[in-house]
Amino acid sequence: MVDDSAKSGLAKRIQVRQIKQTMEKTVAESKNQDKSYGEAVIEYLRDNGQIICISDDNAFIDLLREVVCTRLKMPTGCLTISSNADMLLHTVRQMISTKNAPLLLIEQTLRNRDMTYLLRQLKNGFPELWIIIVTHETNKQRFVLLHESGVDNCIVKPIGVQALLEKIALTIKPHGKLGRVLEWARTLMAQGEHLRALQVCKQALDLKANSAAALLLIGDIFRAMQQYDKACEAYENASRTSSMYLEPLRKLAEVYADTGNTAKQLACLERLDELSPLNVERKLTIGELYLQLNRPENAKKIFDQAMLLSDREATEYVSGVAFRVADVYMDKDPQTAASFLQRGLEAKKGFWGPEDMLTFNRVGILLRRAGKWREAAEEYLKALKVAPNDENLHYNLGMAYLEGKDFEAARSSTLKALALNPDLPRKSSLVASNLATVFVQTGDNMHALPLLRLALEQDPGNGTARDMLAQVGQADQTSRGEN
Repeated sequence: MVDDSAKSGLAKRIQVRQIKQTMEKTVAESKNQDKSYGEAVIEYLRDNGQIICISDDNAFIDLLREVVCTRLKMPTGCLTISSNADMLLHTVRQMISTKNAPLLLIEQTLRNRDMTYLLRQLKNGFPELWIIIVTHETNKQRFVLLHESGVDNCIVKPIGVQALLEKIALTIKPHGKLGRVLEWARTLMAQGEHLRALQVCKQALDLKANSAAALLLIGDIFRAMQQYDKACEAYENASRTSSMYLEPLRKLAEVYADTGNTAKQLACLERLDELSPLNVERKLTIGELYLQLNRPENAKKIFDQAMLLSDREATEYVSGVAFRVADVYMDKDPQTAASFLQRGLEAKKGFWGPEDMLTFNRVGILLRRAGKWREAAEEYLKALKVAPNDENLHYNLGMAYLEGKDFEAARSSTLKALALNPDLPRKSSLVASNLATVFVQTGDNMHALPLLRLALEQDPGNGTARDMLAQVGQADQTSRGEN
């Protein structure tokens, strides 16, 4: 008879073996999936594929080269890389005219200029172009607008080699049986074989009930057949399956516009505007429809919103030009660079956001280097109205006051910076000793001593910190002797 401990040991061994088998299976499936992603990109590049990368981020460019040239062992000629978009339209037109199938990876913001408008132009002119936007931000409304502008996929940096490979593969080629079935249905529709295309879509719905993509394609087929009621029904069903999927609503609005149903067209556009409120062109269309339906107050309100958005787009363009000029002057004439950065920020006044804090810091540092500590402090104070909890701004403001010998103001800013981020001194030995200098100048040795010790711990060769530590230590000894 087997005792309970033996049974327990056997059960554990079986459980461990099952877990191991599951893990091995998962790893094998993952490797197969990785291989299929790589094969998809290789097949695309060998079949006249071309990847265009518009980026000024050298780390991202190196990562892309690692994926394409090192990992996939494809020639460097598969890549067209540039740090500006000046020749992008010409490049895309030339590639498509020579039967190439380009994939564009482009920074959302390049040289402080938003690329959304350019992407919309590209997609309208070349619908066959695949576009992947590269960005640091994760703003939901911005992503929705980018999708509406024709962006096929989005990369949020930082990203790894495998994740980048997957993004490219999933953009250029549908994966899985459902994706392949829908691709076949689209081919049939393009050839005018509408009934066969509908049959293939039925197969797609058998694979995945209520597939939004399949329902959307069914709507497209019925629309091509001029069966508008059935098209609208399919689009409505697609919209219900995914509340954030904008394409069904957009196509519904188009059908209602084609059939003269202004009220329903407006209802669709209003729903779209709720989901994606940054689209200026749609707001203008909504305003026109309000006027047609004798709703002038609604029209005025939506037109005001459109003007506000267009003002923002215009200021971003103007500020982008100023920032580019500043970059040209940065090494040769820092003072002129600072003045152009200030002009760029002034152009965006009223629309400042967290993304502008780095520019404010750059302006402040340039002004401080020129001995203009008071002007630098003014720039930091402007920025703090937008980002009051930015420890870097408080730190730099403290340094500006320190340079102006306004030691109490420097101490106040330094304490705020440390309250927001107690680990701030650990950024570098220089930061720690700079903070300590403020406290030494105000006679606050209690705060100064640990900062000086930390500065020397990070860099034993920091002579300024060593001298101040000796000075503070001597002052403490004198104070104790007097007591």
